[in-house]
Amino acid sequence: MNRKGKTPKIISSCAMFVFLTGATTTSALAMGSSNTWTSDGTDLSAVSELVDTGMYDMAVDKIETMLKDDPDNADLYNYLAYSQRNLGDYDSAGQNYERALMINPEHVGALEYQGELFLKTGKPELAQENLARLEQICGTDCAEYKELAGKMAN
Repeated sequence: MNRKGKTPKIISSCAMFVFLTGATTTSALAMGSSNTWTSDGTDLSAVSELVDTGMYDMAVDKIETMLKDDPDNADLYNYLAYSQRNLGDYDSAGQNYERALMINPEHVGALEYQGELFLKTGKPELAQENLARLEQICGTDCAEYKELAGKMAN
């Protein structure tokens, strides 16, 4: 609010747009293996918030700490790999997508994002394999399949 106790029109307009359109960040939609902010009893909301706001360095630090208490959490490895990929650390990201998939071979988020890493690193044939696995696991209508297929088409 300004000094007169009124919210400037531009802020009001932006807030109304977000409310009416449901505009939110969707970068972490496919990361977890469910629609909740928890994974096997681990609260992922703080990690998700860091990732959604692009604070990947902080997310990596937080996730690495969380992994000490929950070393078999595929969602944490997927978030870690996603953050590392966005920081340009493709080798570490690749290793951590593999860890996520060793824990949960049907983790659709890890399969999609690993496919994106394959595309980014010039391995489209491996991305195609991930797309085929996604089709087997969740079909062609799931968000993860559509997202990876869309990236492959571009």
